[in-house]
Amino acid sequence: MGINNLFATNVTGVTGLQRQLDIIANNVANSTTTGYKARQASFQELLNQDVKAGVDPASQPLGLNAGLNVTNQAPDFKQGNLEETGRQTDLALNGPGFFGLRDANGNLYLSRDGAFSFDSDQNLVSAQGLKVELNESLPKAQWPKGTLQIGRDGQVYIKDQTQTTPVGQLVLYQAQNNEDLLSVGNNLYQVAPGRTLQSNLTGANVGAVIQGSLESANVDLAAEMSNLIIAQRSYSMNTQMLKANDELWEAINAFSR
Repeated sequence: MGINNLFATNVTGVTGLQRQLDIIANNVANSTTTGYKARQASFQELLNQDVKAGVDPASQPLGLNAGLNVTNQAPDFKQGNLEETGRQTDLALNGPGFFGLRDANGNLYLSRDGAFSFDSDQNLVSAQGLKVELNESLPKAQWPKGTLQIGRDGQVYIKDQTQTTPVGQLVLYQAQNNEDLLSVGNNLYQVAPGRTLQSNLTGANVGAVIQGSLESANVDLAAEMSNLIIAQRSYSMNTQMLKANDELWEAINAFSR
């Protein structure tokens, strides 16, 4: 392996570890964000370079590693802890589903963040102002005045002093594979082109809706700190190797002169 190859290999290591450090920093920064899913970096070796010179053709081929690459930064969708808030518009999902949110153009977004509120038109909306998808069985203009109640199955009711009136059903979604979900920022996801979603309206197992609670971020701070130390040490070793290679290259250039 030539010196240029050594440089290239070290650069892939430094670049990959920098991306891992960025992911860890983002996880730590969002450790208190409702419904946030921690991301994990996946590394893959780059194609090995076959070594043929001086090698017996009958022996097993030798290869030199050409570095590494970060192939995936997928969220870990495991369930976060549920924390009771007592607010009637705070919702959490205990299960694999997602809340459906719609923007003004009707685009669908998915989220685990159930910190909702009512807007001026009495629509249930997210912190970004996206409407929570609701299959209304009673037009909103006819809703009685009362207290919002949401069952574990997502059924929505308004309870007044005399009766409880069903007014609709939350539409909850589940991807066939969570790898089909693309993060679009602000704790929101969209399904990849060509992929499909299932909903509770078609019998999908989306889990239970817990009213008056929120799902905490599933970030394990102890694990993130441990990963941070390992990544920092690996990053330091790679930068030292880069420095050593640079000094070796300078020595060779000086010798050749």
